[in-house]
Formats: sequence, C-alpha cells, structure tokens
Amino acid sequence: MFRFWIPLTSLLIGLPFLSAAETKPEIKASENVGHSTLGKESVKTCGAACSVNFGKELGLALDFLDGIGHRISTARKGPDPVDLALCSQALEVAETVSGKKAPITSAQIRTEAIDLAKLRGYSQELTAVALIVPDANVKKELQTQATIADKREKEAQAALKSGEAPKELDGTLTVANHSGECVRIYVSGRYVGEVHPGQTASYHVHDHNAHTVLQAYCEGDGHLVSNKVVYGHKHSYYWHIH
Repeated sequence: MFRFWIPLTSLLIGLPFLSAAETKPEIKASENVGHSTLGKESVKTCGAACSVNFGKELGLALDFLDGIGHRISTARKGPDPVDLALCSQALEVAETVSGKKAPITSAQIRTEAIDLAKLRGYSQELTAVALIVPDANVKKELQTQATIADKREKEAQAALKSGEAPKELDGTLTVANHSGECVRIYVSGRYVGEVHPGQTASYHVHDHNAHTVLQAYCEGDGHLVSNKVVYGHKHSYYWHIH
C-alpha cells in the first residue's frame, strides 16, 4: 500500500511574537476544532530515503553512501535540520563525483533542511544550517532569523530568571486518528508523538511562531498527506484526521 509521511498542521497555540506586518485574525471558539482528510492536503516529499541504494544509483563505491539513506530518514524523524543539511552536502559531493543523481537529490534534502530550520526557529540550528548551505541569499536569510531567534530565547531566559511567566502560550493538542494509517505528529517542526489508527492522543505543547503548523506523517514512508495551519491564541485544539 502506498504510505505517506504526513505533516499535520492544525494546532496553533501561540503567536506572542507578531511582526509589524502581521495581524492577529479574529478567532471563533468553533475554530478550536479542525478536520483533515488523509491525502487531500497531501504534499509529496522525497519519499523514503532508506529504500534508496545511493551507491548503486550514483554508480559509486563510496562507503558513506551505504548509510546515508538511513541517516536522512533518522534526521527527518528527529527532526534534525542540521543533519539533513549535512546529508545534502554529502550527497552533493557524491553527485559531483558521479555526474548522476539518485531519486532523492541533495537539492531536495537541502530544501527540507532549510524549511525545517525556519519552522523550528532555534537560533543554533538556524546558524548551523546557514554555515552549511551554499546559497549566499539563503545564508543571509537564515542568519537574520537566527539573530531574531537568539534575542527571543535570551528574553525568555531572562523572564524565567526574574520569576515571570513564559511568554509562549501553552495548550493541549488532541489528535483523533480516524484513518487507517499510523501517523507521526509534529507541531511547528517538533515531534510530539504517534497516533495509531482509531486512537486519540493528547499532547501539551507551546509554540513561539505567529502561526502554528501541525503536521502528520505516515510512520512507514515520508510523504506529507495532511496539512493545517492554525492562527490565533489558543489553549486547546482538537484535530480530527479522517
């Protein structure tokens, strides 16, 4: 059966840091519940890297290619944008040596790494990925976001030391999986847990982004099949996956 790595994006619980250009939409109580149909909001990703024989595809006998598929899959599940960026760098070297490309390319993995680093918003990850990617414009963008993230992180640490409550909004995400697939749930690039078919699970989460991205991935593959973005301050969100 064709399996998907689904990014569920429907629980948004925090946007205390809005830029001047962003506005906070009016949120109704009914919007604390969201429904997604498995596959309807799907985004096809690179697929399962661990199933690709990179050495054979590229025609190379380089030892590091033997484990790079597993390494990519592990970095995706982490998720770890820095290791994804390093994998893309290693793949690019192999592609240059062979003059060929495998079904999963360095450019695809690099894009995943960049998008994930932005979504997670950790200053050290943004800085590290900026050092790895070759594009000067992307480097500058990531470095700018790293500076903003570093300021936010230091403010949060100072607030905690002074006894202030955290600025991030806390809340509960409840996921009801009505589909026939086991899904891995991510909240703005952070793994929170799995929900098996026919089961419901709740997670305590917080997010510093101006909108919260919920993602669901099929446990066995790597395709994004359901996507939901939630706007507004929320202390709870109930997400149904059909």
